Amino acid sequence: MKINKIIICSISLLTFSLVITSCKKSFVELTPKGIVPVNTFYNTEIDIKSALTGAYSSLRPIYNEQYGFGELPSDNAQTYGESEVLYGEQDKLTWTANSANLQGAWARFYAAIAYANIVLEHVATPPMTDANRNSYIGQAKFLRALMYFNLVRMFGGVPLVLNEITSESQAYSYNRASAAAVYAQIEKDLTEAAAVLPASYTSADVGRATSIAANALLGKVYMFQSKFPQAEAILATVASTSGTLLPYDQIFGQGKDNNRDIIFAVQYIGGGFGEGNTFARSFVPQPSGTTITAVTGNSNNSGTRDLYTTFEPGDNRLNTAIGVYASGTLIYYYAKKFVYQSVGANSEGDNDWPILRYSDVILLYAEALNENNKTTQALTQLNLIRTRSNLAPKTGLSQTDARATIQHERRVELCFEGERWFDLIRWGTMVPVMQAHKANFVPANGQIGNIVSTLALYPIPTREIQLNKNLTQNPGY
Repeated sequence: MKINKIIICSISLLTFSLVITSCKKSFVELTPKGIVPVNTFYNTEIDIKSALTGAYSSLRPIYNEQYGFGELPSDNAQTYGESEVLYGEQDKLTWTANSANLQGAWARFYAAIAYANIVLEHVATPPMTDANRNSYIGQAKFLRALMYFNLVRMFGGVPLVLNEITSESQAYSYNRASAAAVYAQIEKDLTEAAAVLPASYTSADVGRATSIAANALLGKVYMFQSKFPQAEAILATVASTSGTLLPYDQIFGQGKDNNRDIIFAVQYIGGGFGEGNTFARSFVPQPSGTTITAVTGNSNNSGTRDLYTTFEPGDNRLNTAIGVYASGTLIYYYAKKFVYQSVGANSEGDNDWPILRYSDVILLYAEALNENNKTTQALTQLNLIRTRSNLAPKTGLSQTDARATIQHERRVELCFEGERWFDLIRWGTMVPVMQAHKANFVPANGQIGNIVSTLALYPIPTREIQLNKNLTQNPGY
């Protein structure tokens, strides 16, 4: 295995080495690492594949913590005393431009984008089949689009870096592109990726981005821009090719990864090689010690009583999604769907993190249909989820009532998966929902801060503005 030491943009300069591992969960490459200068690398197909695999590997640290930005700020999750230091700002909505968590997230997103840009910059050079070249291009564009989707939802308009960064002056030359421009590039990347990617993979390539994943993400991107006709059209194609819904308890659990509900997930590999996840250590209630799993937890991404009580009676998702642990006067509603007893003391979980699920697509499709005044058809899609969840189907709802029901289903179906906060923002309901949550449910570790509309965007990290004087700050910070 070769490592290429490169300079990339964070948008500040970030130096790191390519970490090469296979996407197949059962294999970890352990060949001794070397250092190869940039100008002598990327001359073979193996070099391109290594850079692309580095891009996939860079998703692991991102999604070990992405729940902190997509779930913890919402009414679904909270911190406790033991997790306050790490994620209290996200839970209490008191983050600032100096937040180390935000700086780290920004740098990791741009590191992954740099990997993708390197592949796209050099993929035309080495000899290889057209099919392989197109696949590498499509995967790199998918990964770049995914990172920019995270960035634009969190920060709004951001620097749009589409080429390999080769100098410090180049790194500091970027202005913030508009959110519309970022979304346009995401759409372009995903459309082009979907056109060249295969619908599925076999053997060692299972887990790589597919045309179905590109279309599913494109449909979600349209929904975040309220482009409901475009979303309906593309989500209909994904819904028709993804099969039938799995029972909820067959989606999550060790050994259940890459099932038919999973359209795209971050592939983690346990076993002590540094490629596993930290979900058990992060999510297990700390007072439980090792009674729930083999590691002592930090109580991050713990559920709220608000979330727990919003599940309807008889909903068979509840027991799979949420574990309950009492400690004195505190009750922990932890993310059971990601926690397994077999995780070892090194906290290297083998279970993957879902980014796109078939259930998510069905609910987005139902939402698009409803917004396009096709409520009866929307309820048909919604009821696929409800029937699978042991709940009575909904019939005869108005568009307004159907909208509320779909939003409720997204909350419980996708709880803890990093969707809730961004859903509240795109629906325009973040302020009233969080104000009601603050009024009706007392958090375990102190009161939530002021709930204002400017929280819909995170601040641009102070360090980035100091390094690149072209960057401006978001309102409210």
